Order: sequence, then C-alpha cells, then structure tokens
Amino acid sequence: MMLTTKLRIQVSEALCARPSLVPSPRLTALAGLLLCAFGAHAQQPADLAASFAQLGHGRLASRSISLAELGMRDPLVLRAPGARQELYLPVPAGVPLTDASLQIDGNYLRGNGGRTTMLVSLDGSPVLSRSPTQEQGDGSATLGVDGAARPGGFVRLGLDWSSVINDNVCADQTAIGNVWRIAPTSRLTYRYDPDAIVDLRGAWSALPHKPVVMLGARSVAAPAFNAGWRVEALLQREGRTPATRAWPAAGDTVNLSGIEVPAPLRAVPAFAALAAGGSHKLANPAEAGALIALAPGAAFAPDVIVADDALRTAVKTSLDALREQVAGVSPAAAEAFDAWRARSVEPVEKPLAAGEVRVAHVGGQTAIVVGDNDGVAVLAQTWRPIDVASRLVVHQIDNAPDTRGDQIALSLLGGEPRTLDVQVRASWDANFDLGAASGNGKLPDAVVLDVAAAPTLDDSGQTASVYFNDVLIGSQLLSANGKLQRITAHVPRFALAPRNQVRVEFQRQPEGGCRARDGGHPIAVLPSSHLRLADVSLGDDFTGMVARFASQAEVIVPAAYLGDATEALPRVARLANASGIAPTRAAFSVARDGEAVKPQGAFLAADVALADEKSIARLAKDRLSFTDPSGKMLADLSGLNRVGVIEVVSSGSVQGVSYRTVGDTPAVLPASLQLSRGDVAIVDGSGTLRQFDTRHPGQVIDTRDIEGPWIMQSWLRWGVPAALIGLLVVLLLVANIARRRNRDKS
Repeated sequence: MMLTTKLRIQVSEALCARPSLVPSPRLTALAGLLLCAFGAHAQQPADLAASFAQLGHGRLASRSISLAELGMRDPLVLRAPGARQELYLPVPAGVPLTDASLQIDGNYLRGNGGRTTMLVSLDGSPVLSRSPTQEQGDGSATLGVDGAARPGGFVRLGLDWSSVINDNVCADQTAIGNVWRIAPTSRLTYRYDPDAIVDLRGAWSALPHKPVVMLGARSVAAPAFNAGWRVEALLQREGRTPATRAWPAAGDTVNLSGIEVPAPLRAVPAFAALAAGGSHKLANPAEAGALIALAPGAAFAPDVIVADDALRTAVKTSLDALREQVAGVSPAAAEAFDAWRARSVEPVEKPLAAGEVRVAHVGGQTAIVVGDNDGVAVLAQTWRPIDVASRLVVHQIDNAPDTRGDQIALSLLGGEPRTLDVQVRASWDANFDLGAASGNGKLPDAVVLDVAAAPTLDDSGQTASVYFNDVLIGSQLLSANGKLQRITAHVPRFALAPRNQVRVEFQRQPEGGCRARDGGHPIAVLPSSHLRLADVSLGDDFTGMVARFASQAEVIVPAAYLGDATEALPRVARLANASGIAPTRAAFSVARDGEAVKPQGAFLAADVALADEKSIARLAKDRLSFTDPSGKMLADLSGLNRVGVIEVVSSGSVQGVSYRTVGDTPAVLPASLQLSRGDVAIVDGSGTLRQFDTRHPGQVIDTRDIEGPWIMQSWLRWGVPAALIGLLVVLLLVANIARRRNRDKS
C-alpha cells in the first residue's frame, strides 16, 4: 500500500510539473488533474506539519561590515619607515562564526625601493606577510578568519608596515614613496546561528550596521513613539544607521526577492501567494501572517521591535487568519503551527511588563523587544555589560552623569587605562557625550592625564600631544623614567561639542645607528587620568544648551509626528543626538494641534509652536528670514525645500532648542549631524549647511583660552608689577629702619 501511494505521488508530481505529459483527451486530462490533487492531498498533512516544526531552524544570519561603515571614510595609509595600526571589527559577543573571511582591499607604492614588508595579524596571531619588490602593485588579500567565539565581541586586525631603504647605511630610513594603503571597502564577512544568542547583551552586539526598528504601524501612540526615538538615538550614538519600518499588514506592497517557500507550505493559499516572489501586495491578513512566518530579509527582518497594543493586535490578527487557512488544509498541521507560534512569536505577542525588555527569535533571526523608556534605559552602554539574561525588568535605573564633584575619571567616559608600546607613534583616546561630563552648571575645563613612560636605549625624547575634538590643546616632553607625571591641558569652550573625543598622540624619535629596530617602548595611561570640571556661565548657544540638557531636558513633538511615525521618529532621534540630549534621561511630551506649548525647563521642540517665543528666524511656508538681536536683517529668501532650521530660542524665561521644517517636504537629517558653536543652523540631508552666531558675531574664541608671549601671560601681567611694588616697600622699610638707628646713635 505504501509503495502504491508513493508511486501515485511521484506520478502526480511529474504530471503537475509538466502538463504537456497529459494526453490531449479531456477525460485523460481530468484524470491527471484529479491525480495531482490526490497526490498533493496525500503528502500535505505530514509534510506540512514537519515544515512548521522546522520553520526558522538552521537558518544562519549573514553579516558583512566594511571599514567605511565603522567610520573610516578615507583610506588608511601606513607610511615608512614603519607604522602599526589595530582595527576592531565587531562580531556577536560569545557566538561562534561560520564561513568568516576578511577581504582587505588596498595597494602599495615602493618608489624609494629598499626592503618593504607588510604583516597582517588576526587577534594577535600573524596570518599574512608580504614583501613586494615592484614599484607599485595590488595589496588586496582574502583571509580566512577563525570561527571561535569572541567574548569581547571584536575581531582584532593588526597591520604592521616596515620599510628599510638600505641595510648597510646608518641613516634615516624615512621614505615618502614607500606606503601601504588600506581602502575603506575592506570588509569582514561571516555567518552565525541566531539560536546561539541567549541574552540581551549578545543580541545587541549582533545588530547589523543598518538595523530595522519595527513599529506596530505607520501611526502609533505616544508611548511607542517615545520608546522608538530613544532606541534609535542609542543606535545612532554607536555609529549605526537604523531604518524605521511598520509591521506588515494587508494592503502593503512588499519586496519578496529571494524568498524561499518550502513546497509543503504552498498547499496553504497565503504561502502560495508569496511563492512567486518579486513585488507583491498583501491581499489579506493571512498573507501578512505568512510573511511573518517566512521572514524574508528584504521584506521582514526586525532587529528591534517596539511592542504596544496595536502591534500585538496586528500580530494576532494576521496569525489567526493564517492558522484558519492551515487548519482548513490539515488539522494536524494546525497543531504544529500553534507550536511554532508559541516558540517564535509569543515573545512578541505576550504583553510586556512595565520596564521589561526581552529577546525574541522571529523567523530565524534575533530581535530585541522593548515597550517603554525604562526598558530602553538598560540597553544604554553604561548598563549593557550586565544584560546577561534573555529577559530583564527594570524597576529603577539611574543614567544621570556623576558630576557631583569637580572631576570625573576618563575611565568612566570610555578611556580605558592601558599600556601602549610606542615604536614611533601610538594613540590613546576616550569618546564621550558632553552631557555625561557636565551638569549642575559645570563644563569640562581641563584634561588631566597621568602617564608613565619607560626610558629608551639612546635616551631619545618622547612627547605627548593632547587633542580635544582634533584641536591641539596641549603638548609636553615626557620624562622617560618610568615614574608618574601629570599633563594638564585646558579645554577651550570653542572645542566642546555634543559628542567629544580626547585623543593623546605619543611620539618618539626613531633610534638611529645600525641597531635593529626595536619593538617599541611602553607608555602607560594611568587610572587617575580625569576631566576637571569648572563652574561656567552658560551661554545662549548650542554648547550652553548641551550643558543645560545634562541636568534637565524635555523633548516636545506635535501630534502630527505620531501619525507619521516611520518618518518623524528618526528625525527626533537625530535632533536629540545633535543637541546633546541623552535619550535615556529626557522627558517626552506631545503638543496638541494648534496649541502653543510653554515648557517648564530646557527643551527640544520639533515643529512645535511655543508660548511667548523669542527667536531670530522667521518662517512662512518656503520663506526663511532671520535677523541679529539688534534687528538687522541677515537673510531673507524663499523657494527652500527639504531644509530645516535649528535655533536656540526662549519660551518665556526658559531656553531651549527649536527645530522647524522649511518647505513642504521635511529634510532627511543625517545621523552624523552635530551642533557646536553658534545659535542658528540651517541643515538638510547632507548635514549643516550654514551655522551662525548671531548673539556674539565675530567672537570665534574666548581670549581666556589663549596663552600669548611670556610677557603677556596672566600671572606675569600682575605678578611683575606686584613684585616691584613689594620690593619698593621693602627698600623703604629698610631705609626707614636705618634712619632710626642713625638717629638713636646721634
């Protein structure tokens, strides 16, 4: 009997696949079609149930991350006589990799000749060495990468370039024509099993460079919008470029390129409708449910899901409709469908507790499910190391900066104390938000570095140059005796920005003579290194607002933004980051249509009317004009579109930042947008077009930040006259005493 059934199924499959095999008489054709239906029905129950049992299993996620996506926009050039560089390429923390490879794109120049060598290391282990002999050539290479899990979440790429012009000449070996160039297109490609990710920390580290933030619909309620912009702001702060999508629903047109529908599932009408691929309009909720089950990457691949009642209702509606179709084909398969639904979709369907965040595996890939601000707060970089569970509930969490004293350790701002081997040059840095190092009326006033440098064989000089946002603020010749020494560099106000970097470049003179080049000398950046804070008078500019936002911030959006959340939510996240607002600490409110809002504290208002507003810019449809405080017209033009104006304004006695759209189409702001100097900025999709300081025109820097010639330094300006006056007083006293003695003797 089993052999007969199997034979019928094979015959029916052949006839269904090639209708031309069916004889032309109608009766024979009808028999063939009935045989097709019989064969399909015979294989549906068992195969359909098995398909749901296997749905999502064994599906590997693919990732490809380039140096350009990590922020390296320009080629990395390694110069003679020697250069070392380490790059950290992110991978899911603690998860084994499959088919991992590193593609290095580059080339070299060897115009000065001599002996040149390029050494490539992975995680500290040398894997490739090349010694080119041509004047120029291709430096590309493809390397296999060990699939072992990296607990730290990085593959460490080491590049070591060496150039020796002549081994027999004891002279400077610097050669400007011997360089090795690494292109930003170089990339790490790998695959991994999403089921191996079991906690929130691992799920965050596995997010792609362009993660998808999924909302319940294009129009959402205030709580979902509130959680959504905070998540996107966190992602943008770490260099990612999130895309906002709405949960699929009937009537949506989706891209089904590359979709794979298992043959047994095609017996269900909803799955069969998606099997053709291409551009497809979802005809009913069941097809939306089938899309969720298959999760094709081009159409449905959520990385962060902002779950609310609307999203849970959409999920339930679509999957209930799909289950009805499955049950109509096979009741046994409906039970398998229920088991798959509980395994894969229940973490999304199940309501979240207040402050809860959890991991879900939807369609064979990992997603983070959040619902409110407290849940988002635990995903911040400060608390992420403890996110070692698949589900957390935040009852209370503090993301406020620790600025109660007058200093804050650089180790708390991302500057890990460590020891560097300095052969010719080495770099140490710390990256932090200004809001994390300010508050209570304080701003960074000085970078204080405690370092210790080992002596060199020929006692060559070593220097440390301190940069704040690429502005040189101090440099010092080190005493290479292995003992602690302190470098203090004042931070000028004009160098401050919402996102800051302290970078220290250590440099020493290469050793001369005929000795072999050494492996470098250690210089340690010690844990006592810190930022010194000082009380300042906060200005009416973007820098002053960043300092105010460290203590209090309110984000205000119009009700219209909630109706177009997929477009407006990324805009709010980028404005918050550009203004220096910490997403986990700010308050949030929605202004009703036509209402003029009166904020209670420092605020960011996006396309919102403010009560008793005092501003420089004036908008009327596509016309923009603004004046200085004296009333002088600075600009008046019309015809603008896809442009926005960001301005420091006041509402009554409260100051804040206002964003307003110019023209009919809002600007698509870049994630890299930052505001630093001035109080008015005109922006578009490329970033800041023009920035103005209308309140203090011409004052580029504070004169207190300048150290002039020694005779003009502040302590000498008052110290020398004071010393002369003191000396004169002493001489007068001595003369007076001498006169008295002479008088007494006489």
